[in-house]
Amino acid sequence: MIKLNLGRSCLKVIIRTYGIKEIFIPYYSCKTLWQAIRDENCKIKFYHIDKDFMPACEFPKDSYILYINYFGLFTKNCEILSEKYKNLITDNTQAFYAPNFGIATFNSLRKFFPVQNGAYLQIEKEPKMNFETDNLKLETAGIEENYELFKSNELKLNNEEVKLISPSVEDIMAQINYEKDKIKRLKIYNKYSQILDKYNLIKLSKLKDNIPYCYPFCTNDEKIIAKLQEFPILKLWDNLPENFYENSFLFNVGAFPLNSDIYSEKIINKLLL
Repeated sequence: MIKLNLGRSCLKVIIRTYGIKEIFIPYYSCKTLWQAIRDENCKIKFYHIDKDFMPACEFPKDSYILYINYFGLFTKNCEILSEKYKNLITDNTQAFYAPNFGIATFNSLRKFFPVQNGAYLQIEKEPKMNFETDNLKLETAGIEENYELFKSNELKLNNEEVKLISPSVEDIMAQINYEKDKIKRLKIYNKYSQILDKYNLIKLSKLKDNIPYCYPFCTNDEKIIAKLQEFPILKLWDNLPENFYENSFLFNVGAFPLNSDIYSEKIINKLLL
């Protein structure tokens, strides 16, 4: 395992290590991911996903394929794809607790914990490169605590090069009670699920052994939308073109956070009015 500063840094290292010239990635993905790939002069070939969040196509046998474990809820998809394609790369940035699949897997610490950076890369082939240690200093804040600071941090991170994880982040990670965090996430997720599943256009998989990043919510119910207007809920990525199949169940997806009992109770109480 290699500890780097960002998930996108992990992807860049994967591309360099394997000399990847072309990679398949889903249309429904973050544009910072696209930019990281293009920064490495690697060609992107996009693919669609279906309502089960599986690729809606077959890939050439030797292709490099990036699959995102969406919301930390589709680990089974990762397993299925890893058995089918030998050059699978798993993006676990929304699935910190998920297993590793494929030739490389990477995650993102700051999506789950109160740290300014950090990502763990599991890779089969050892990279032959050296990096500086990241010493970026940010005042960390979650979206529910300070939305403007959260957005400001995101912009600063866009300019970061590939570096090793900050020592201060490693110190924080060593103090985290992971079992307690898992329990809290599952408890809050289930509360959202009981109220919102019937309105949700996203076909959510069973939790089973998954520990989610968020409760993803997509709806066209105007009453529910109105009730949520006062909350700074993170929106996951840009909307897809209307003629894309994914747009029918992936528009204005809200990522309901699972790391704050107080914030989740506020949302739930509002929904119950």
